[in-house]
Amino acid sequence: MAKNMKNNLPAFPENISDKIGYEEGSIVSKIIFNSDKLQITLFAVAKGESFEKHIATKEAIVHIMEGEGEFYLENEWKTFKSGDYFYMPEGMVHALRAKTDFKFLLYLF
Repeated sequence: MAKNMKNNLPAFPENISDKIGYEEGSIVSKIIFNSDKLQITLFAVAKGESFEKHIATKEAIVHIMEGEGEFYLENEWKTFKSGDYFYMPEGMVHALRAKTDFKFLLYLF
């Protein structure tokens, strides 16, 4: 097993959205898996919250679990909704803003 392994994944099927709640005026995150090759973080973003533009430090996949908002990708704002997913290469400038409460999984590899 890898050093510094943090694994909060269940041994049996569970609803991952139930593992984190919303906090008004906040962005909450919880690392659910961490190894030398992959980190998976669950985020809960309250309506109206945002991340300013920043650069992806690793390749990533984003999977929207619930809610709606916008991601700044490839120099424009793109709308997302529950069930959407996309790939971000290392070095991509991105940002987000929440139209509703929303949750997403971030896979860094």
